[in-house]
Amino acid sequence: MNDKLNNIKNLIEQGELESAILQLKEITNEYSSRYHDEVILHAASLNQLQENDRKGILSNEEIRREKNRLTDALLKLRNKIHQEIATKESINNSNNPKNPVIKILFLAANPSDKTHLSLDQESRSIDQALRQSEFRDRFEVIQHWAVRVSDLQGLLLRHRPNIVHFSGHGNEDNEILLLDNSGNSHSVSVRALSQLFSVLKDDIRCVVLNACYSDIQAKAIAQHIDSVIGMSQAIQDESAISFATSFYQALGYGRDLKTAFDLACIQIDMQNLNEQDLPQLIALKSDPATIFLTN
Repeated sequence: MNDKLNNIKNLIEQGELESAILQLKEITNEYSSRYHDEVILHAASLNQLQENDRKGILSNEEIRREKNRLTDALLKLRNKIHQEIATKESINNSNNPKNPVIKILFLAANPSDKTHLSLDQESRSIDQALRQSEFRDRFEVIQHWAVRVSDLQGLLLRHRPNIVHFSGHGNEDNEILLLDNSGNSHSVSVRALSQLFSVLKDDIRCVVLNACYSDIQAKAIAQHIDSVIGMSQAIQDESAISFATSFYQALGYGRDLKTAFDLACIQIDMQNLNEQDLPQLIALKSDPATIFLTN
């Protein structure tokens, strides 16, 4: 399969678009039906371009520009098909030690001196979304409630998660709030949290700070972790739950981190909550569109 896809890439780069499209049709018929319609649309675009060229409808410069656009689109499509096939092959061998379970460390903090949040509902929604997904056997959600500031290092050391999800409060000083020994709020500075992840990054691919005013924290953590999600302002419970549910649902169906994030924001918008622009995805070290946790 890799040889076929590499050959298609060479054909596209050499301008042999018609031959490349024929081979893409064969592959999508057999391995990746979800992209078949997109191949058909590109074939129609190429036919129209060739017809316009024969009739002299477009100038040489316009023909060149349209052909370059189609070439770029075909290369992107070929890459998406390549990634999907690789992901499917990986999941089909999920018992292989090369494909370990993906650990999600769900950390919840609901300080008694702050407004009560529906963190249990968020946890249930995430768990249900993953249980109903295609790759449900690849995910394990590890939950810890009423997390104290003294607990955080130990939990990261103990579980070595792939995703760290914090659900709780953030303040206007851009600090997340854990619990002190009395159950009241204890703020964690941007500097301290960033330094913690710089040391204990281990297998972490993504950190989700599902808390108000957490985007500054996210930017600091992103110096050390591939992808980090934070909220730019205060976010209501319903939006936070909607975002988290849709995000993990997409991951459970094998989608990349960028797609999962986009779908989660769209879900907030579809529910008319008007907070779809609050979640922020920060990735300074790699392209989140290339991160497939199930691969």
